[in-house]
Amino acid sequence: MKYKNILLVNDINDEAETFVLVLNAINNKIRSSVESSALEALKKLQDSKLSPDIIFLDYNMLYLDGTGFLKLLRDIKGLKRIPVVLYSRNSGLVLEEVMSKFKRVQFLKKHTNFRKLFKSLQKIIPPELSDQKV
Repeated sequence: MKYKNILLVNDINDEAETFVLVLNAINNKIRSSVESSALEALKKLQDSKLSPDIIFLDYNMLYLDGTGFLKLLRDIKGLKRIPVVLYSRNSGLVLEEVMSKFKRVQFLKKHTNFRKLFKSLQKIIPPELSDQKV
């Protein structure tokens, strides 16, 4: 299983709950962790309290945005190789610029609709993991 441990960094509880429900619908063997603070997520990653295979990062968060998080994450030894998916309602030049600056960064449009989020996540979660259909 390529992505068996997934970290979502999102400060909006309803969105985080929907995201985890969708992950469980895609494959209930995926373990997900949710952090509502980018700073707290970085601290736990640095202290090895979290070891995700991939990070989904809400780009627009209080205190530390996606660019700041990525800069700090890439400076932590052993965490440079973790793929990150920027998770935002807005796409555009800012996000394209961020993705071009950092390796292993993708973009996922934020959906509150279960079915749309499911279909979007299935494109990132490898096919061998997504054995469910919605």
